[in-house]
Amino acid sequence: MPEATRTAAAGVATAFMLVAVWALLDNTLERGLPLGILGLGAVSGLLYAINAIGLVLIFRANRVINFAQAEFGSVAAVLAIQLSIHWHVPFFASVAVALVAAAVLGAFVEGIVLRRFARASRLILAVATIALAQILAGLSLIIPLLWSKAGDGTFAVPFSADFTIFPVTFDASHVLIVLVVPVIVIVLGVFLLKTDYGIAIRGAAENTDRAGLLGIPVPRLATIVWITAAVLSTLAVVFRTTLVGYSAVGASGAGNSLLLFTLAAAVVGRMENLPRTVAAAILLGVFQEAAIWTWSNTTIVDGLLLVVILLGLLLQRNAFSRASETGIQTWRAVRDVRPIPTELRRVPEVRFGFLALQVVLLLLAVTLPLYASPSQSGAAALVAIYAIVAVSLFVLTGWGGHISLGQFALAGFGGATTAVLYGRHGWDPVLAILAGVVAAGVVSLILGLPALRIKGLFLAVTTLAFAVTSATFFLQERYVPWFIERRIERPTLFGRIPLETDRQMYWFALAALLFVLFGVRGLRASRTGRALIATRDNEQAAEAVTINTMLVKLTGFVISGALAGLAGGIYVFHQRGLHTDAFGADVSIRLFSMVVIGGLGSLPGAVLGAIYVRGAEFFLRSSWALVASGGGILVLLLFLPEGLGGLVNSQRDRYLRWVAKRRGINVPSLVADGRVGDEAQPVSAADAVTALAADREPVLR
Repeated sequence: MPEATRTAAAGVATAFMLVAVWALLDNTLERGLPLGILGLGAVSGLLYAINAIGLVLIFRANRVINFAQAEFGSVAAVLAIQLSIHWHVPFFASVAVALVAAAVLGAFVEGIVLRRFARASRLILAVATIALAQILAGLSLIIPLLWSKAGDGTFAVPFSADFTIFPVTFDASHVLIVLVVPVIVIVLGVFLLKTDYGIAIRGAAENTDRAGLLGIPVPRLATIVWITAAVLSTLAVVFRTTLVGYSAVGASGAGNSLLLFTLAAAVVGRMENLPRTVAAAILLGVFQEAAIWTWSNTTIVDGLLLVVILLGLLLQRNAFSRASETGIQTWRAVRDVRPIPTELRRVPEVRFGFLALQVVLLLLAVTLPLYASPSQSGAAALVAIYAIVAVSLFVLTGWGGHISLGQFALAGFGGATTAVLYGRHGWDPVLAILAGVVAAGVVSLILGLPALRIKGLFLAVTTLAFAVTSATFFLQERYVPWFIERRIERPTLFGRIPLETDRQMYWFALAALLFVLFGVRGLRASRTGRALIATRDNEQAAEAVTINTMLVKLTGFVISGALAGLAGGIYVFHQRGLHTDAFGADVSIRLFSMVVIGGLGSLPGAVLGAIYVRGAEFFLRSSWALVASGGGILVLLLFLPEGLGGLVNSQRDRYLRWVAKRRGINVPSLVADGRVGDEAQPVSAADAVTALAADREPVLR
């Protein structure tokens, strides 16, 4: 049977199956499933579809999940809205300006920013897209503030249409979406299948290096793909605004909810099959509207998206494993902090100098509440708590090589367990915190199970879905009242250590942070820590030396989750209860930013990252704080990949080189990074050895 005939037969069979399912649901659900709800769901699904198409195109071209896809068009869309409202630019003209701006933005981001990461690991490139999402979300909040005067214009489709399909009344916005989106999908399909550029894009997606050897302009194709994705994202945000209104979209264009629908549809489509992706998006849109019609809320939809993503990844694991391994590289080992060379450890300037520095920093931290106000002490306690979560992410990402965008949701589980056991059941506060540690560790273990079967960046997708679902269901009192204790009193530990004041709470959080830092430092020197890093760098080689990589991965997830649970237990005592709105996905994304800014290979860097991000949130309004956080990630990835911790370590090495030169000690490891003495000019390894030998001292002893 010809391929076209088989495809047509499959389409007819699928249509009959969908009609049968609709008839069954219409007759079994309490309120039925009217055709109007199906139509409204299809309209919503079309918006998810065009966004998911952009996500799939970028994944096929770069083998990276673009976490900025839902936000990519928000800046251009908000620009169109402001032009229409404040300058009375006609609707279609303002949308045209937005599409041009989106194309320019897409070309700029790909050509100026992302092309710098063309030879970097997929981990680094995915982190860059997370940073872009924060920057774009912040800019979409800033743009409306630039218009100081109140606008009297409107942003609405400039023609009328009004008809009803029970129980939904459709208007011109729905009609415009139904008319435009299918045309876009068809044109895009023809472009990819029939044109030279489309065929080249599909060919380059299969093997970038081979395409380059055949003379295909791969960088130009990548620019076209990112421009297309930006334009599609802009259309999705613009159309969504005409449906739900500007106030519902203005926060960040689309937000994590739209990104989650986009990811779910793309995962069902195996991140490569556009027709299947479009069909999945429409079905998800129908299910969303059906849930609203039947149960009057979308919480069940968020839970379903988590299930869809997990099942899609596990049932199609072979396809995703091949996709993540295709290309010139996948993961690059994170450079760990180099220990002080053996030759210098007993030198007085080194031995006592670093000890004095540590004592001074510790004294400054301990005495901070003595010269700070109570509110500043409370804010400093939050920094310490967030630093503990950042350390937990350091273990998972820096050592394990996995991206988690739901780490603060794990802290929420630990905090909820602590609060309900202490506040409702009268447990000792220390035992309640330990129970929260265990609970978060178990949840992290369950959440990490797909990572045992799926390689690459897809754990970030599941953790993002987990974060959204936790914020809307698992940590909501209306759905799980037995798990949520909204109000508790600060405890007295061991009957002698009160935590009532902000000063006392700060000291407790600081003590917990120091305990975690020393514990993780010891873990790094243990066999477990070495096995985690070995598994991250080369799983096959680790297995060859009899390391049980599956057990090692699970151990990493449990340790990371347990540390997050500890932070959650301290957090609920600090906040005097569990405030469910504090555990959204945006907080987890900011926490991940702390680790990247601090440095994935530096334990003290995680603390520095927490200070940077929380400081930006404290001194800047929320929109500029997002830009500062995302911009900080991009700047560091471009110019200082080792983060703030790497900057500190470079200064430490500079001091060690000065000591070595002053003492006349040859330390080859200090010039292994291509630097000699105090000069910052890169040199070869041979030049470094020659420079060492210039003092007529033996290079090797």
